[in-house]
Amino acid sequence: MIALAASVLLAAPTGANEFPVRAKQTKKANRSAITSTQSRVSLSPRFSPGQTFRYAMEFETTSATSRSGIASDPQGPSKLQTTWEATIQLEVLPAAANGPGSIRLRTTYEKSGARSSSDTFDPSASATLEQYQKLEGKVVEFTLDANRKVISITGLSEIVNGEQAERQAREWITQLDASSGAPPGGVAVGQKWSSEQPATSMPIAGMVWRTESEYLRNEECHPPNPNGAPAPTAAESAVNPMASETCAVILSNLTLVRLKSARNSTPDDYHKNGMQSAGTWTGSAQSLSFVSLRTGMTVSVTQTGTEDMDVTVRTAHNTSLHYAGTVLSRSQVSLLADESPKK
Repeated sequence: MIALAASVLLAAPTGANEFPVRAKQTKKANRSAITSTQSRVSLSPRFSPGQTFRYAMEFETTSATSRSGIASDPQGPSKLQTTWEATIQLEVLPAAANGPGSIRLRTTYEKSGARSSSDTFDPSASATLEQYQKLEGKVVEFTLDANRKVISITGLSEIVNGEQAERQAREWITQLDASSGAPPGGVAVGQKWSSEQPATSMPIAGMVWRTESEYLRNEECHPPNPNGAPAPTAAESAVNPMASETCAVILSNLTLVRLKSARNSTPDDYHKNGMQSAGTWTGSAQSLSFVSLRTGMTVSVTQTGTEDMDVTVRTAHNTSLHYAGTVLSRSQVSLLADESPKK
């Protein structure tokens, strides 16, 4: 049972990338919508069967953590950096006969590899890298409902069994819908909205990700330049067909908090396995998305975040694991130039 606790604690936190299930429009958002002279636009991808897209992805996590108890770090706190890079082909399939309004997406991991570095020996690092490598050449199908929420996945569990690799492999798809949590009817430039998503994967119960989003402006569909690099040149833009299109630029700030109404700190799944958990887990992240106004497809999304944790998990046999530290994360998902012909 302690292995279950360790696998949850050591998994890369990705709750920020999940679809929101509850949204509310702020009063300021209402004022912005009323005063805006821009027309409302939908930020949901407009998929059509037969379309194909290719995305390049990079996820990086840097953890500085320590463990004590039944699983201890004999050399003290360690720093581990893991980077996963992949190229994925996305194919839109016809909806199932029993799922009107749904969308099926077939993803092929054309390339998938990872690397890691640590200041101390970490026996779990090589196993994590192997999980990412196993994705290369494999096919996974996602089914989305009419609201573009992932409702089923086939093929992933047969490929990977590492929690960190599996979670990132399945949740990157959620970054393709920038409208998650947005008010119905579309949004306009200058509008703001907020949403909440339960962070069910946390070892502390009652945690939620709160997201505040703003439609900043419209501009050419080039990827953001987080490191201060210059914008694409005219020659570079000519190579990229998306550069001639207009994108909505969406800024989102995420905060991980514990609900005041939460009374017990132990999640139900832990209770069922005879475990108890206690401690704190906080986090924040910021993402910048470029969304094509023509297709609703996400051209690029860049996210950076940090999480701090100090958690103790105790088993029914009175053994415990104390896990504390900081995890920094960075991700980039970008649409590649070879988009299928316009419909």
